[in-house]
Amino acid sequence: MREIFGGAHGTRLEQAAYTPDFMERFWRIGAEGFWKLERMQHYDEGDFPSWLAFRGGEWERSLRLIEELRPEYEEEFGKITGSGIGLHRVRIVERPVTPYIQWELNILHVKREYGEKVSVLEAERVAPYEREKPLPELCVLGSEAVYVLDYTPAGVPDGATRFTQPEVVERSRALVRELYGSGESLETYFPREIAQMGVPGTGR
Repeated sequence: MREIFGGAHGTRLEQAAYTPDFMERFWRIGAEGFWKLERMQHYDEGDFPSWLAFRGGEWERSLRLIEELRPEYEEEFGKITGSGIGLHRVRIVERPVTPYIQWELNILHVKREYGEKVSVLEAERVAPYEREKPLPELCVLGSEAVYVLDYTPAGVPDGATRFTQPEVVERSRALVRELYGSGESLETYFPREIAQMGVPGTGR
């Protein structure tokens, strides 16, 4: 992956600085859209209610809380798509599917209905890209910027490094688009691989 960044200098942002920087740029990206690559198999979602229920062993309640978010997602994604911004996410999935991934794909399945396009790629398919180390966690905002996201060992968001050099942003977007095109739409993946899974970690 070194060829993407080509020795370019990035700006390190702590988490408190990353969020406002991202949001300020997000609404300028237009038709080139938002492209995200998720590689890790577990994140800490903080105080997100469905996540807390899932973490506490309340699987059915966590799913109900996701369903309750539909009006919020409808409004949020309506504003985004109404601004002409396309949302694209690549989710790398290892086997066996981790409890976190099972939970997250239920959320992404709902978000997909409101405009976020999700492509699922089995981890073995990205092995050629990972000869040295796993793919980075990337957020590409059109031609504005690419963020390499950082996390603590526990999966807590820990800021990002921002690159704004046009060639770096273009190469990053091209990579995520290539992976996106190589994956399977969550629309077909979810009902076949995830919907019928039992309670995470129990097999029920």
